[in-house]
Amino acid sequence: MTLVVIVGGLNLAFHFNFHRAAPDANYPTPASPLEAQQQDVDYFAKVIARDRAFSPAAREMAEARIAALQALPDALPSPKLHVALMQVMALADNGHSRMDATADQGTLIVPLRVTRFAEGFYVTRAAAAYREMLGGRVTSIDGHPIDQVLLQLDTLRGGVEGFRRENDATYIIVQDLLYGLGIATDSKASTWTVVLPDGRTVTRRLDAYSMHKGDGIPSSGRWLSPEPSKGVEQDWSAYHPQSAELPETWRDFDNPFRIFPAAGSCAQVVRLQSIGDVGSRRIAPFLAAAEATLRANPPCAVILDLRGDGGGDYTNTWHFAHVLPGLLAPGGRIFVLTNSQTFSAAITTAAFVKDAGGDRVTIIGEPVGDRLSFFSEGNKACLPNLKVCAYPQTAKHDYQHSCDNWRECFWLNWFYPVRVKSLQPDIVVPLKFEDWNRGHDAAYEAACQLAMHPARKIDQNPRVGH
Repeated sequence: MTLVVIVGGLNLAFHFNFHRAAPDANYPTPASPLEAQQQDVDYFAKVIARDRAFSPAAREMAEARIAALQALPDALPSPKLHVALMQVMALADNGHSRMDATADQGTLIVPLRVTRFAEGFYVTRAAAAYREMLGGRVTSIDGHPIDQVLLQLDTLRGGVEGFRRENDATYIIVQDLLYGLGIATDSKASTWTVVLPDGRTVTRRLDAYSMHKGDGIPSSGRWLSPEPSKGVEQDWSAYHPQSAELPETWRDFDNPFRIFPAAGSCAQVVRLQSIGDVGSRRIAPFLAAAEATLRANPPCAVILDLRGDGGGDYTNTWHFAHVLPGLLAPGGRIFVLTNSQTFSAAITTAAFVKDAGGDRVTIIGEPVGDRLSFFSEGNKACLPNLKVCAYPQTAKHDYQHSCDNWRECFWLNWFYPVRVKSLQPDIVVPLKFEDWNRGHDAAYEAACQLAMHPARKIDQNPRVGH
């Protein structure tokens, strides 16, 4: 009985410390737009007070901006208030500390989708009326050069540069954010200029449409595959790379868990797009089956593809990551593919594998989407009137150094320890539009080459297949 009480008490303390319910948002019906704004700002102040990622200097700056918003004599247009609050949250400089870019419905979106490549932001999906822009590299919006646009979009979320730029690929299509930042002068439309692969320039006015409840915006990495999506974009036109053959790693994008043999190689590929269940797809049975497959026929290498994996629950991958080195043929190696969308529990998973496999692990691709010390584990808190949600973060993770502050450090990490010096790529392979357009996944191909020829040196800036 005593043990039950102790365990119950610890569980209660754990949830109170890291997963407290959102602050009460019960405000009276506002009598004016200004009162509605003041309620939202008041609630937002309560929310960020719970976010432990803010440094003292950043918190002081955030509180000053909140005070300025509370003192406004007139209500801002909703998009401008939304942007102002996102910028305050971004002061935490913590990738998990964020606000939604869209409300659950009503947000205005432009009828394009873009993907970030090393050379820039390219249109990879378009509504029928704008299909002539497919494959175009965005050069300006409403006359603002793309570099200036990105600098402004960067202010909407904290974290490392690559991660912020990856989020820009989503923010850039939200007309309300373009208007809220002052990039677009018209609240309902913006004018985009793109340069097509053949060198032609196309400029079009994009009339925004209103999101409906249930509409989501997939991450920009989804558009690496021209396969039909399940969202509103399913009836849109997709840009098809010039190569008719799509790399194995960019097929079946709506399947979050895959294992398959690498073509022309003795390696097996394990591709994880989530570290948690996705709809009816369950990660635990998949990893158990993957382990059985590898154990039955140990490969010369495993290519663990964590690109585009936004995270989930790292307890799902602890066991698999630690048995993985023992599932290989003698002398076998592990290649972990990462990019700036490898985030949260996907970073933890990469660290598990690196910690367990040591020198047998090679990281290929682009840097992961966060530092090795960050705050996460917060709850969702939705503003009473603006109808967007914020996510304050309460628990510190540190995969480089010991973390023993019981109030801040996530207790679960003491049961799932990991220490790595770095997760920087051993071989940097940026995602280039030129490679993708010709049907090459250069990072994946580099891993396959090393699996078959371990002594071969890979160019740090490869042009595989050219």
